[in-house]
Amino acid sequence: MGLLTWLGLRRRNKWERITILDHLLESPLTFLAIQFYHLVLLLRGRPFRPPRGKPAIRVVCISDTHDQTVSIPDGDILIHAGDLSNAGTAADLDAQLDWLRSQPHPVKIVVAGNHDSWFDPASRPAEDVRSGAAPNLTGINYLESSMTVHEIKGRKVNIFGVPDIPKIGKNDFA
Repeated sequence: MGLLTWLGLRRRNKWERITILDHLLESPLTFLAIQFYHLVLLLRGRPFRPPRGKPAIRVVCISDTHDQTVSIPDGDILIHAGDLSNAGTAADLDAQLDWLRSQPHPVKIVVAGNHDSWFDPASRPAEDVRSGAAPNLTGINYLESSMTVHEIKGRKVNIFGVPDIPKIGKNDFA
């Protein structure tokens, strides 16, 4: 055991917490970059969230309910981030949208998922195309590569939603 290890300036083995000297010797550039980052954070000042004198905004985000109803905590904004249903028909989506409308959240946002076929005209279920059926979006903010702005607790909140998914499985929103 060397003098630097005995003094606690170096670690005895690789499983111990890295010391400042070890970090500097192993990667001087990374060490300097981290120190610079901490200096910038210090100079920026203490962050404050929520803004001083304003109450917090509670955002509840759920997804992949697949025709099921679940218990949702109260909040100011409810975001359903895809896969309301399994089949994606207008009737299935209507049932889920009715359930979302029954929630106490003042703002309700929906972004389609790969199972929500009705929202993608190229993948719309054949029975919905024949009948012209469409889900009722009253009271729901549907986002498809778009943004909505809401005033909540004295603050303006911008929410952007995109239903794009990688090319996997079906072609919905791919």
